[in-house]
Amino acid sequence: MGEPVPISLGKGSNKAPYGLEGVASYVNAYAERIGEGGKVEWAVHAIPGLEDFTTLTSGGATRAMLTVDDLILTVSGRQLYSTPVGGSPATLVGGIASDGFVTMARNRRSPSPQVAIVGDGLVHIYQGGVLTQLADPDLPPPIAVVEIDGYFVFLISDGRWFISAIDDTTIDGLDFTSAQSSPDANVMAAVRGRELIIFGKQSMEFHVDNAASEDFPFTRIQTASIGCYAAGSVQKIIVGSDAGSATDTVIWAATDHKGSYNGIRILSGYSGQTISTSEVDALVRAESDPANLRSMAWTEDEHAFYCISGTSFSMCWDGATGKWHERKTYGLDRWRAQAHAQIGQTHIFGHYSTNKLYRSNASVYTDAGSAILWQVTTPPVHMFPNKFRVNAVYIDALTGVGINSSTDADANPVLMLDYTWDGGASYGAQRLVPLGAEAQRHVRLKERSFGRFDHNGVSFRLGCSAAVAKSVLGMSIDADKLAA
Repeated sequence: MGEPVPISLGKGSNKAPYGLEGVASYVNAYAERIGEGGKVEWAVHAIPGLEDFTTLTSGGATRAMLTVDDLILTVSGRQLYSTPVGGSPATLVGGIASDGFVTMARNRRSPSPQVAIVGDGLVHIYQGGVLTQLADPDLPPPIAVVEIDGYFVFLISDGRWFISAIDDTTIDGLDFTSAQSSPDANVMAAVRGRELIIFGKQSMEFHVDNAASEDFPFTRIQTASIGCYAAGSVQKIIVGSDAGSATDTVIWAATDHKGSYNGIRILSGYSGQTISTSEVDALVRAESDPANLRSMAWTEDEHAFYCISGTSFSMCWDGATGKWHERKTYGLDRWRAQAHAQIGQTHIFGHYSTNKLYRSNASVYTDAGSAILWQVTTPPVHMFPNKFRVNAVYIDALTGVGINSSTDADANPVLMLDYTWDGGASYGAQRLVPLGAEAQRHVRLKERSFGRFDHNGVSFRLGCSAAVAKSVLGMSIDADKLAA
């Protein structure tokens, strides 16, 4: 028996294209920095739980959400609802006669701001609890709307974009311009600080409000030969730094100058830095129709999250680590959440296929009543080119986390432990390691006799679905090196 050797838990998912290269993954788990004074610098926590917020009667899939003062506006199915911070009452405002992708933006009017809602070429205006359809012959059917400096910016698919009057919804037929650097079609728009970004299929342009201009107020200041792969992938995000500063930026699924998918990027200067992994890229490329991709971004504690979902996956990037993790609702291939709004300190998420809204709550250990399967698969442990024998595995995790519950799985939670020696093609028999009932904090997590492994190594998988606090701080193995 040798001295136990620590093994890496990684900081996120990083599945390689071929399993034997690596199967490291985080499912419903993310790395939390404990920092100076902690037992370890990083621990792996389960994602916060969700609890019911409200049900939007007669609604459907959540298509868009926006906070307007003390209300949340939600396009649910073909209806628009307003909801206060308490979740009740959820008021039906009116009908949205469209399907598909929806964008929403508000102007600076106070009181009674105006909200423009764009979907399927139609524009609806919300103001003071009333919803009307905008019928302006000077505005062609738009594909998206954003707001900057009080102007609504309406994107047209043919490369043009129109602006409204300041803090108003009126449109002058001459208040438009077209993509100037590349004649490609528009896909989406975004705002970074005082800059308006117009994403085309193969390029993007940056414009600023030139208040001194007597004619059209926006001036182009920069271009890049990077386009947008999917309108639903574009999100504004506030990312912090180790120095405590915060950066206003944008994340999107990018294309190259020929329009081919080119990774998920975060805007840096006037170009994009790739943040996606081969795993994320493979999932995005596998989506049969890029129009099905949806995303959201939010900041919870010190974590700036960007989550992109397709029909059968949800992958989240964590700005605190620069790593990805998978989110998955029990029984589904993806996470139930698809849209987000924040009201005060409360994070609200909308269901991707039903009329339900949920509230994030770190003290809730279920996904709106469903079990959260927290799972961590380690990077490969190997002694290449030698074979080796694992005599024991030691796990440093939260113990004594059982709760006073009639459900035995929650009163006496266990850590599920198994392993793969062939890149995830197969797994050994699962072991159930007790985490300890309530207040049993001195439970030792140790398992013996795992046998021999060859030069390919072994990856261990930890999991727990009990409705309790879940965190692992580290792992070690006792192993003997054998002949090559």
